[in-house]
Amino acid sequence: MSESAAAPATAGLPLRHPERGFVTDPLGVLQEGHRRNGPVFRMPVDGVETVLVGTWAGLGELFAAERGRLEVLNTPLVHDLFGRALFNLTAEHHGEARRRLRPALSGRALPGYVAPLLEVIGPTVDRWALHGTADLHEQVRRLTGAMSARVLLGISPGEADAARFAAAFEVFVLATGAPPGPARYADRRYWAGRSARRELHALFARRAAQAARDSADGTALAGLVAAFADAPAAAGPLEDHLLALLIAARETTASLLTWCLVELAGHREHAELAAAEARAVAADPGRLVARDALPVLRSVLAESLRLHTPNLLSMREAVCPLTLAGHRIEPGTRVAYSPSAGHFDPEVFPRPRQFRPGRFLAGQANASRLWAFGGGAHACLGRPLAELMALAVMAGALHKGLPTLPAGPPAQITFRPAKAPVDQLPFALESAS
Repeated sequence: MSESAAAPATAGLPLRHPERGFVTDPLGVLQEGHRRNGPVFRMPVDGVETVLVGTWAGLGELFAAERGRLEVLNTPLVHDLFGRALFNLTAEHHGEARRRLRPALSGRALPGYVAPLLEVIGPTVDRWALHGTADLHEQVRRLTGAMSARVLLGISPGEADAARFAAAFEVFVLATGAPPGPARYADRRYWAGRSARRELHALFARRAAQAARDSADGTALAGLVAAFADAPAAAGPLEDHLLALLIAARETTASLLTWCLVELAGHREHAELAAAEARAVAADPGRLVARDALPVLRSVLAESLRLHTPNLLSMREAVCPLTLAGHRIEPGTRVAYSPSAGHFDPEVFPRPRQFRPGRFLAGQANASRLWAFGGGAHACLGRPLAELMALAVMAGALHKGLPTLPAGPPAQITFRPAKAPVDQLPFALESAS
């Protein structure tokens, strides 16, 4: 047992690990830190002393202890841009907002989203089959943006609001890259993002009024409008929650889907097996939301989630004392957990660096236990929708052909804000015949 794991609760904060190499190889530094120190250790992250939590056991302990003791820690920039969105709320206000958002994002709502998602996906995978794309990740970001706009706002790709939304939302997303502290006020992206926020709020309000009148199928908006009609102000305005849902649905899902397609391109045997299921989806799209259908596609999705978790670190702040791995964590301490540092635990996932979807087939590892979407009180509500979007795109693409990477796999990877290739990544669909 490591020294940090054996330390008593009275020993204070865990051992400190050097941050050398974190910028260029963050996952490697985290893995080495946990190898040396156990589930919990200290290290500066972005210049701030942070308690890092990883390993499978460490994450399980964190999420079990989280409620009432840890709150999501966001920067002043995030609070300015997203206002009273779900991830900026605390305590009972967070719980109230979750209760009102959950029905529109739950498994019960998913069947109504299948047809509109496939309508959005069709033209894109047709282009991939005919011409390929010079940059897979950017194409997938555009696609997940259009998919989330269709399902969450009822915006179809051909209507005028599609272009308005895409332009304003891109400016808003760019603003999230401004400096997180006071320096944001000197950054043009910040002020452009604040202006885009107002424009998006106005668009959301107009679409919400339309959804309330029409109760259109295939969109979550009508249900969300009804759910927030009598919400207390402390639960936050629906417009702020929509900003959070849209950015998560686009950016996080785009990262996940990019790596699903990269792995399928690199493992033809799995792509061929999944293509058979894709043909079944084309005949019966309802299989996308059937619990026991599409075992191969779902195993590919789960293994991609494990191997390529979109978010490297999620930040928390201790608001009450708690104990993790035998260490007492005092209020005010910044705590970060890494799903990847649990997903690469060899005691839980043998040969963790290998792409082995079979580990998630029947009788093997349980995909629902993966931590890619967090856990505990702050687990991501959008997981069912994100997984449906990824399955639908994989099925649509594989129905047209087998994924290929003409220039090979990504040479460089960035892990923050979401895991993605650094350079353009050519991609095509090759006819299975």
